[in-house]
This record gives sequence, structure tokens and C-alpha cells, in this order.
Amino acid sequence: MCKNKIDSILDKLYKYRFIICAFIFIISIIFEVSGSSIGAWNDLIHTNTNTNDIGVSRHVRADEWATFTPMMFSQKYNDYNIESSILRGGDTNVFFVYGLPTMSIFQLYRPFQIGFLFLGNAKGLSFFWIGRLLVLFLVSLELFMILTKKNKKLSYIGALLITLSPLINWWFAVNEIVEMFVFGEGAIVLLYHYMRDKTFSKRLLYLFLMIICAGGYIMTLYPAWQIPLFYVFFVLAIWVIADNYKETKINKKDVLAIIIAFIIFASSMAYIFITSKDVINIIMHTDYPGARFELGGGQISKYFSYIIDPLLPYTNTLSPLNQSEAALMFGLFPIGIIIGVTALIKNKKKDLLLILLLVCYTVLSIWCIFGFPKIIAKITLLYTSPAHRSFIAVGLLDIIILIRSLYLFKNNNYKMIYTIIISIVLPMLMVFLYNLCYPGYLNIKKILVILSIIISLFYLLLNYNKKIFKTLLVIEITIVMIISSLTINPIRLGTDIIYKSPILKSIKKIDNKDPGIWITEGINYPTTNYILNVGVKNINGTNTYPNLKLWKKFDKNGSYKYIYNRYAHITMFLCKDKNSYVNKFELASQDVFNVYVTIDDLKKMNVKYIFTINNFDNNNNFEKLYSYDKYNVYKVIK
Repeated sequence: MCKNKIDSILDKLYKYRFIICAFIFIISIIFEVSGSSIGAWNDLIHTNTNTNDIGVSRHVRADEWATFTPMMFSQKYNDYNIESSILRGGDTNVFFVYGLPTMSIFQLYRPFQIGFLFLGNAKGLSFFWIGRLLVLFLVSLELFMILTKKNKKLSYIGALLITLSPLINWWFAVNEIVEMFVFGEGAIVLLYHYMRDKTFSKRLLYLFLMIICAGGYIMTLYPAWQIPLFYVFFVLAIWVIADNYKETKINKKDVLAIIIAFIIFASSMAYIFITSKDVINIIMHTDYPGARFELGGGQISKYFSYIIDPLLPYTNTLSPLNQSEAALMFGLFPIGIIIGVTALIKNKKKDLLLILLLVCYTVLSIWCIFGFPKIIAKITLLYTSPAHRSFIAVGLLDIIILIRSLYLFKNNNYKMIYTIIISIVLPMLMVFLYNLCYPGYLNIKKILVILSIIISLFYLLLNYNKKIFKTLLVIEITIVMIISSLTINPIRLGTDIIYKSPILKSIKKIDNKDPGIWITEGINYPTTNYILNVGVKNINGTNTYPNLKLWKKFDKNGSYKYIYNRYAHITMFLCKDKNSYVNKFELASQDVFNVYVTIDDLKKMNVKYIFTINNFDNNNNFEKLYSYDKYNVYKVIK
């Protein structure tokens, strides 16, 4: 009975999936729902503004709520131009770096930000968060429907394991991680339908959408994840072509369409990269991140560390990593490998896809565990990806191999004694190894929770071909993934925390009356980015690439270039004169540096306003314009 109900529910959900998702999407936009942690501003700057949060704003995700989101919000005040005078207080390319919403035809390569252009910041933020979540689920579902020949249970499980992956959800709004999966998986789904559909007009549509996917994937501009994930999508593409080439009927119109599509794609990419060549050159020659060269290795602990994923949203005590760095794809290693190898041995016809996936898995595992010689690292482009970042592809492969293996193993069963032994021994071994690598994190209570989850999932997976276990697996996977991921990001309603802040309202009012360049003084990151939310020109908000022209005014010989030549959060300190500090520039950490400035320096930078926690009431160079709690706004008197 339970089985029939689950089947019926899944059938209806699949049948009406687009209508359901469209309804959720529209309602979410109306009520301005997102998963942003901007409520953290209220903990940092006590403005007593209603946060409208359900759940916990994640301070650890400052690169979302304190960097990327304020930058996206700032574009409203920049008229969504590609060049921004707001960031860094001077012309900054915002399309190529960090990929902010712009009024450009090339925004098609970043479709989830289009909502900002027409709906404003609050609803645009909702469009961005909810749209990406829903599309990721839909695209993942379609991919697994292809890989499992329309097995809805397995497709639902696979889509859920990806969409609610702890790794994806801890990094949900930065580095375009969702876009990589959407565009990569989407390209495979479109390729499949392009090869099988006989209608030219539909194939033309698939071709156009593949251009969007290809361009969108390239423009995520984060090789650390892009390169290893590309290998997974490349393997899937090879299989789709090999499995469907007999069904494909290519005529002259198709050849012409493919040529035109390639020209459009190549031309657009060439235009973007040529017009951004100066920025690319600056970034490639920074001291951080610069042009990294990785050799891989050292990540064997990642294979069993996913077992703590369900605990991450509920604990702040981690060693040596924070929650986002500890989060992994919940790939249920090594069960997928075990079932996959068994299927290859037992099935007379060897499965090309599973073989390709296992080969890819082996190659990437060698990279992650042992590393490659320099020449191989360079040829494979994996030198751009630290092994701990590359492991995202291994985690994705774990999920795909698991789902494909369960599909192939449908007519086979393991002996009960084997399933019991494997289901108990392997989780216990992984807990032991994790505790060995990260002593002190797992107490008895956490161990019991982990073992109960992993043992039961392993047992259900190994017995998947027994009807009742299929239903139980769907139920448990749903519960575990909801526990692991749906509480990572808060449910946020609106942006009142920003636009009803008395501080930001006053700052914007001051700047509207007499626009000028701002700095934040005596204030550390993330507060240095606070004023970006209302689009005032801020020199020392996060600099996505160095403002070399500005800093050379104070360092004509380039003595401190190694300090400011980087992606950086910048803290400024106002000093009486140059005898008040030892060095003009001071490196605080890999992505933070301090600058000591005088009143003369401020005038050189054309600074008009200072947002500070310090008191300059007795300084004749400043006029106090506003004060709230410990924060003050001063105008520089020229």
C-alpha cells in the first residue's frame, strides 16, 4: 500500500513538475523569499531592523551576505552597467569578475540574475535563489531519467542527492556552483534530445540552449571546480553520442545550424575575453590568487568525511575546517562502486557508461589522493584546481555511479549475510578513520547518529531490488537530505534588513544630496562592504582585482606591490601624519591588507565621506554629518 502511494505521488509530481515549480517560483518572488544570510548584518551592526529570517543566518558564508550580495545590490545604483564606479571607487569590470547583473545581451550566459534587471533587489534576490534551486532539481531529474531509462524513483533519488547536496548548499550563492551543475547537466540533457528529436525547429531550440549552457559554464570562471566537473560532463557526453548516434539524422540544415551556432558562440566568447583582456591580465599577474599551479594529492580523508554532512548545520565545532569547507557531496561512497563493479561482473553486456564513469573516477581519484607529475597536471588543466576543490567531481561521480549501478543491478540480489556485514562494517570503519583524521569532533552521540544513518542507507541500497526497500530508500533519502541541507540557509523574506537600516538610509540620503567617494575607516571586513548595499562609491570595499592605478600614487617604486596586488578586503586607518605608521601598506592575511592614510592622502583619492567607528569631532578637516551607536559619518573639508 505504502509502495503504491509513493509510486503514485512520484508519478504525479513528475507529471506536473513544471507547473509545481512555476507555482513555487512565482509565490517565492511575490513574497521575496530567498536563502540569503543578510540577516547576519543585524548581528554585526545593531540597527534593530526586523531580519525576517526563518532559520539561521550563516556568518561563515560572509562571501555571500557580505560580499557578493552587496555587490549585486550595488548594480541597481550603477544602472546595471558593465563598468561600475561604485566598487573600488573607480571603473571596475563587474561582468567578467564576480559576474554581477548587467544590462547586456551577454547576461543570457547568467540567466538567473536577469530578475534584478526588472524586479528590483528584493525580488531579484528571490529570482536568483529560488530559480537556481528549482532549475537545478529539474535539470538533475531529467539527467537521471536519461541515465535510468525513465526510472522515476532512482531519478528522484539522484536529483535529490545533487540538489540538496551539502557542498552545493553551503556554497550556494558564490563561485556560481549551481550554474556549473545546471549548465553542465543541462548541456547533456539537451545533447540527448538534440540527437533523438526528428523535428528541426526543436533541434534548433536545443542548439541555441546548448550555446547558453556552454557560454554559461565557461563564464562561471572558477577553474577549481570547472575543470574537474568538466571531465564528468565530458564522459556523459561521450556516452550520449555513442548511445544515440544511430538515432540521429543530420541533414544540410543541421550542419548549417551547427556552423552558425558555433560562430555565434565563438564570437561572443571572443568579444567578452578581448574586451576584458586588461582585467584578465591584471588578475593573472596578481600575487593572490594569481596563476596557481597545483599538483594534487593528499585528500584521501574526503572519501569518508561525507558521513558528517548531516551534522554540519547543527554544530559550530569543527576541526580543522569550518562547515562550508567540511561539506561534501553526499555520495554514499563506496556503495555505488561496490554495486557498479558487481553489475559489470554479473551482466553479460558490459555497460559503456559505467565503464567510462569508473575510468573517470579512477583518474580523478589518483589526482585527489596522490597527485600528478607537473607535465600531466598541465596537460589535463587540473593544475588550476587544488585537490580539495577537485573532489567535488569525485562526489558527483559517486552519485551518478550509484544511480546507474542500481539501475543496471535491477535483476540481481546480494546474499543477506553480505548486505548485513557490509552495511555494518563499512560505516564503522569510516567513523573510525574519520576520528583518526579529525580527533575530538565525534562524540558518542554524534557517532550513534552517523552510524544509524549510514548503516540503514547502505543496507537499503544493497537490498534495493526488494520492493519494500525501494520505498523505504526514497523516504529515508528524502529525510536525510532535508536534515542535511534545507536548514543550511535561512528562509528569508525581503530585504528590510538593508533598506530599513537607519544607517544605510542616512548614508544614501547624504550621498544623493551631494554624491562623492567614500571610504570606511577603522572598520574591518565584512563591515567594509556594508555601504555597498546602497550603491555609494566605496574605495575600500572588497576589491575583486587590484586598483593598481590608485595604489601607485602612494607607492611609486612598487615597493609594496606584493601587498596590494591581490583580491582583497581592505582596512583603512586614518593617521595624523606619515610619522604615525611604520609602513603605508600592511598584509594582514592572504586576502586582507591594511592601508594607513593621512588627510592629504584622502584628498589625493578625492575622498568626500568617511564611514567610521572613530571620533574626529575635534579635527578641523572633517564635518560630522551623522552618528548612530558607535558609527559616524564625516565629510572631508577641502
